[in-house]
Amino acid sequence: MEKRFVVIGGDAAGMSAASRIRKRLPDSRITVLESGNYVSYSACGMPFHIGGIVNDFGSLIHYPVEKFVNERRIDVRIGHRVTGIDREGRTVEYTNGREKGRESYDRLVIATGARPKIPEELHGIKRVHTLRTLDDLVPFEDSAQRANDITIIGAGYIGLELSEALRNRGKRVRVIQHSDTVLRGFDRELAATVLKELSDNGVEVHLNSVLTNAEMDGDKIRLETTDGFSFSTDMVAAATGVRPNSEIAAEAGLEIGTSGAILVDDHMRTSDVDIYAAGDVATTFNRITGARTYMPLATGSNRSGRVAGENAAGGDIRYAGITGTEVVKVFSLEVGKTGLDHLEASRAGFDPVSVTITSTSRSTYYPDSAPLTVKLTGDRRKGIVLGANMIGREGVAKRIDVVAAALASGMTVRELADVDYSYSPPFAPAWEPLGVAADVLLGKL
Repeated sequence: MEKRFVVIGGDAAGMSAASRIRKRLPDSRITVLESGNYVSYSACGMPFHIGGIVNDFGSLIHYPVEKFVNERRIDVRIGHRVTGIDREGRTVEYTNGREKGRESYDRLVIATGARPKIPEELHGIKRVHTLRTLDDLVPFEDSAQRANDITIIGAGYIGLELSEALRNRGKRVRVIQHSDTVLRGFDRELAATVLKELSDNGVEVHLNSVLTNAEMDGDKIRLETTDGFSFSTDMVAAATGVRPNSEIAAEAGLEIGTSGAILVDDHMRTSDVDIYAAGDVATTFNRITGARTYMPLATGSNRSGRVAGENAAGGDIRYAGITGTEVVKVFSLEVGKTGLDHLEASRAGFDPVSVTITSTSRSTYYPDSAPLTVKLTGDRRKGIVLGANMIGREGVAKRIDVVAAALASGMTVRELADVDYSYSPPFAPAWEPLGVAADVLLGKL
């Protein structure tokens, strides 16, 4: 008998799940219901399109709908918003704006993602934009085209990528950040380098600043903040984080975590054995501490979607969890982190020891060699690697992945120091910075 699968959501997690189901069960019936106008696209590429680095809008779409329909025989329906789940009847209800419908399933995968948080003060204000889905890109760029002065609320990864993109377009840019540092979870001392980079490139940053009022003042938006700052701007970009789109799951009686995300096990199974959830709508767990957490990242969405699809189709694979590996470009800087920082490690019950070293990205005599700073944290009792923060002009992304691999395998600091690192003057100094940091940390341990 033909098995029926319904996937709610058609971005990274949803299409990974649908594709995995098709691979495992070639004769199954798979329907994907996507509320937007695109599936399988790179949301992470949008700031680079805004900044003029990626010019082709179409290149942000990994696979067009037609590829899934014609080549993978997946019934993808864009513009279809799911309004409810009937667990007893095993159906989902949807609307496409013109009519309502119902689709039956044997197994369901929820991959509805997350939506941006928008400060209450900005509700109802014109020319306030977010950048979460590909449908957001055109209206964002239309407003940016007409604006000279743009304010970004939030100094996380998206906020800082947008600051560079908009400066590349010659806009005056200011960033309003509620805390006293930029980049959530990044080492505070190293973040000072990021702040200087922003300032050197003409970005005005206000820390410890919370929006208290917003109103239209003619064609301008008038903003006021807790630090007494008051100014007019042409456009506001809200980059203050996201919240999971878990409402239909909650209404259907599925268990929801404290973060608002759907609770899943390590097979991405929800509290209903026939319903799976993946991506930014679902919880995950920290690979180092084992604690359940919520961290919406693109790589995690792809991997968890694949696991959900495999298991929904009868497989038995486990999602390995995350270490929170992130890297971001801020003008000429590469900034990366993975694992736990010193404070997080202490809160998790470890006995952390951290060291910070500054080396170079290449041999010092080789042209364009640049400083590279590594902060490495390990556990005194077990001697294992717990995490790292890095910043430099180049070479960060390569090295942060090495630490991510070390965390995944439970490597000790000694083992990280003894890795046979590659060496050639154009790529690294003879003493690899990661190896140096591990050696220094080993001495402190």
